Parts: sequence; C-alpha cells; structure tokens
Amino acid sequence: MVENIIALDILRQFGPGGGAFPPQIQSHRDELTCELQKYTHILGPTPKRCLESLADIGLNDTEIARYFKIPKDVVTDLRRIWRIEGDA
Repeated sequence: MVENIIALDILRQFGPGGGAFPPQIQSHRDELTCELQKYTHILGPTPKRCLESLADIGLNDTEIARYFKIPKDVVTDLRRIWRIEGDA
C-alpha cells in the first residue's frame, strides 16, 4: 500500500505534464465557495495574480475562460470576489 502511494507521488511530481494531477490537499481559501475552489488549481499556484495579469493585458472573462477551458461564470465570480478590474 505504501509503495502505491509513493508511486502516485512520483507520478504527480515527475509524470507527463509536470503536475497534471491536482494535489490532493488544496489550499483553503475562505473567500471562495467549494465550487470555485475546484477551479483555482487550473489557474496555477497564484490564481489571483494570474487573473490580475490576464485582465491587465486586456483579456475579458470569455477569453480567459476559453484559454483555461473553464466556465465563464467561474472567471466572472473570481474577478468579482477578488475585485479584479477590467473588461468583463
């Protein structure tokens, strides 16, 4: 059993995609609902900064959602909660 867990950890770190498997323990963000937290790992290790950067270069919610293949409503909600200005 322990060997199986170690093998999964190795796959998460060094497997194809370099972290394609989301971590089992995601950081808890009090300001986000459980549904929104499911999408934060897609935006990388600093999801708020990622959205801020994309909004700064002029991308709207539809373009950001299309790029990350997530629902537009998720992007809109995250920008509203984190008070990220820009074109919606």
